[in-house]
Amino acid sequence: MMNRPKISVIIPTYNSRRTLEAAIRSVSNQSFSAHEIFIIDGGSTDGTLDVIKANEKRITHWFSEKDKGVYDAINKGIQRATGDWIYVLGSDDALSAVDVLESVAAYMNDSCSLLYGSVRNVNIKHSLVPEVHMSSMGSGLYLRNTLHQQSAFYRKCLFEKEMFDSSLKVLADYDFHLSLFKQKVPSKRMDVMVAECEASGLSKQFNLSLYREEFHLKRKRLGLLSSLLLTPFIFAKFIIKQLR
Repeated sequence: MMNRPKISVIIPTYNSRRTLEAAIRSVSNQSFSAHEIFIIDGGSTDGTLDVIKANEKRITHWFSEKDKGVYDAINKGIQRATGDWIYVLGSDDALSAVDVLESVAAYMNDSCSLLYGSVRNVNIKHSLVPEVHMSSMGSGLYLRNTLHQQSAFYRKCLFEKEMFDSSLKVLADYDFHLSLFKQKVPSKRMDVMVAECEASGLSKQFNLSLYREEFHLKRKRLGLLSSLLLTPFIFAKFIIKQLR
């Protein structure tokens, strides 16, 4: 019998008292037992720590300290993870069903290092945010982040060369996905609805700082000329999303 892969689920959180328990329970109630849960808290002051302590039996490890943002917290979790695969769950998100990890584990083998499925957006505030995001990994990444982080499972070895860029506050996952695509990392799409995701976060507010980050990361990953050629498209996205 093949050894079951171990999945490390990392939940970064900050002042998430109202939503964190649902996120934790969506993982701890999974039918797939070969998983661990890491809660990385950024120094919450709203009662989040009380929620964590009340659920300690469901959590593998947690700690609370000030950090440099959500991607810094995620990196701390990755460094402590002992699983073969990494999954990042937002503290206001939840796995969509009790058999999600079981379904995903069936796709895990030596032929790929990145797996991705779909997510369902909830509490949608903007008309251009779809109810279902079906992730993809292809040249469309040059234009936008087609790979939703909460749909993605990363083989842990992918983080040996680089982690998420914590200088980026909103789009470090997009930056990392572009890097993986340029490296031609073997990947596979799964027919799995992975998570239900809150659709009112920073990346769905479409403010100017988001598009500044997009230009910065594209300049880093694609070079100055390519990023300049893509600037009209970035600007057009900003304008369109302000009008809708």
